[in-house]
Order: sequence, then structure tokens, then C-alpha cells
Amino acid sequence: MTSTWEILSKNRRTIAKKSKRSKEQIAEQDKLLAEKLNGEEKKVNLGKSTAKAGVLCVAKISTSCHLNGGGGDEYIVSGGHDKQAIVYNVTSGQIVATLSGAGGDVTAVSGMVVTDKVMLVGTGSSDGLVRLYSVPIASGGDDEVQLLGSEQLGKGEGVVPVSVVVHFSSTVESTTVIVGGSDGSVNVFKFSESRFKLITYLKSEDGINFSSGCIHPDGLIYAAGTTTGKLLIYDLKTQAVAGTLEGHDGSPINCISVSENGYHVATSSSGDSPIHIWDLRKLKLSATITPPSDVGTVASLAFDPMGLYLAYSGEESTKVCVVKDWDRVVSSLSKTKTVTKGNNSQAAPTCGGVVWGGKGLEEDGGKVWIAAGCDGEKPIRFWGVE
Repeated sequence: MTSTWEILSKNRRTIAKKSKRSKEQIAEQDKLLAEKLNGEEKKVNLGKSTAKAGVLCVAKISTSCHLNGGGGDEYIVSGGHDKQAIVYNVTSGQIVATLSGAGGDVTAVSGMVVTDKVMLVGTGSSDGLVRLYSVPIASGGDDEVQLLGSEQLGKGEGVVPVSVVVHFSSTVESTTVIVGGSDGSVNVFKFSESRFKLITYLKSEDGINFSSGCIHPDGLIYAAGTTTGKLLIYDLKTQAVAGTLEGHDGSPINCISVSENGYHVATSSSGDSPIHIWDLRKLKLSATITPPSDVGTVASLAFDPMGLYLAYSGEESTKVCVVKDWDRVVSSLSKTKTVTKGNNSQAAPTCGGVVWGGKGLEEDGGKVWIAAGCDGEKPIRFWGVE
């Protein structure tokens, strides 16, 4: 993976330089972040009111590397038990599009703004299909949402997408979609001329199944979480496994997040093991985080856009800690702890996704926000959004 690291080093050095802070800056930004996030939460219901409650995945819509700026509006896309994905404009507080057609729970979502008028959204669902949609975002236009195409994973053998990534190099004419399959496969598709074409297929060893996946911010490395607690690092340039990291006491890895500078990978498990922080350069465990008791089972992780903070979300609350000072929590965002029906008490729902937004603490007046969705609840919760 040496050649790939050489290609990525310039971008990582630039981001690392921006993220260097003095002690005074750290204290000031930690305080500002807490002030921005610790206000009253905002709840937004996006799914069908008649469907089973549950947000299973949430993703921030990114901007293609071919598009300068990308406009001022920010978007998220979510999926759940209602067999549809919802694109939501966080800036305006409006639903942009409802993406239907899935034959099961929507468990993976990703999106990319590719022009000032169009975004592309990819979804994965429990029916084993990957779908790609074109979503108009320009106001006053006559364009409608289009299902551009779909592709079955594993030839209908019960393979389910565990992650879907619309690559940042995508354009309207040629879109790259990277999909992790539950059968232990990494599938790289090129969508053009109204069809999917499989251009890269990487398969894990027999008996290794994937439970989660995440792309490196520079788009050349794919991290796959397995049902046995292993983290596989794929070099997409050489199409080989660059490293295998073992942890979580053999429990399935349910969430992965890679820091924006590309140095750290955070993973969480459905078991009782702590959050693992991996050093991607040295391919070894760097630290562990034991969440406070008021978090519950951690099911979602997300680094902020500058790689300075890590948000982890569980059954009862979301915490924000400081990178490299992992046990220091600067913000605690409480959620519903108990749902009571009659005389029965049920544990609070498990979070299905957490994402960061805003332009950062140094830009746009220090605007920053976090959104989290939970399996078992209908709304997505926002902190830092008016």
C-alpha cells in the first residue's frame, strides 16, 4: 500500500496542517462546539407515518470533486423500514425528494452533488439491490426524481449491501459506486449509458462475511468490517488486502468511520467491547474508548470534517470526544432513554446513523451541527440546527 500512501500524502499533510491547534485554540474551540451543540434538539420526521418506526442509515450528501463550491445548502439522506430513502435539505428544513422502489428495508445510503442542479443518490436495501437515483435540487425546475438503474448483488443469492458509496469523482455522465456485500465482497460499479458495469470485484476469504464498510476520504482505500470482528483494509489501486486488523473480541463490527486526514479509523461492535481506534498508517490498534454508562451500545460513529472530534451514538445518548484525547468528552447530547407502553418499559432504540454538518468552527460564524437517526424511532434528531 506504499504507492497509495504516497499518492494520498499531499492531501493528508494539508489537512493535518489545518487541524494543528494551540492549547488556547483547543480550549476555545471545545467551548464553542459545546455551545453550538448543547442547545435544544430539533426532531424531523422523514419516513412514512404508517411504517414501522426506524431510521437505519443516515449520510451527509457530499460534493463532487468536479464541482467548485457546491452551493450553500447542506443535505442529508436517510433510509429505514419504510422501504424508501429521503433527501432532506438541512439548510431550508425541507424534504427534497422521496426515493421509492426498494423491496425491503433501506440499510445503506450515499449521495453526491454533481452539478448545481443535480445530485446522485445511491441506496442499498435488504432485497439485495443497489439503486442509483438522479435528484434535482435547483428550485423552480421541471425535472423529476429518476431511478437511473439498479443492480442485484450476488446474483440473487441472499447477498445484501452493507455499504454504498457514490464516489466523489462521479459525474452525471459517469458514476462510480462502491458497494460492500454481506458475502465479503467489494464491488466497484461504473454507471454510464443507463446501466451498471462491474469493473472491480474483490472477494474475502471463504467464510468471511461483511457487516459494515467505509471509504477513505481520498477514495483509494476501502475498510470492511466483518461479522467476526476483523477489519479488512483494501487498497483499491492494487486491488489487494493491505492489512487485517483483529479486535472486538470476535463480535461483528457494526460501524466504521475514517477521519478526514485519513490517519484514524474508528470501529464499534454490537458486543460489549470498547470503541477501537486504529492507526491506518501503522495498521495497528492505537487506542480504545470505553463509552460512559449513559450511552448504551454504540452503533454509530462519525469524525467531524476536520478530524478534530469523534461523535459516537448509542441507545441513550450521543457523545463528542476529542481526537487523540479520546476520553475527554466535550459535548453530551441526550436522547429519549425509555419508551413506555402501558406497564411495560422498553429500552431506547439503537442509533442507525450519525453525521456532522456545517462549515466548521473557524468558518461560517462557527456553524456546526450533528444529526442522528435511530432504529425504533421515526424522527431524525438535530443538534446545532435552528
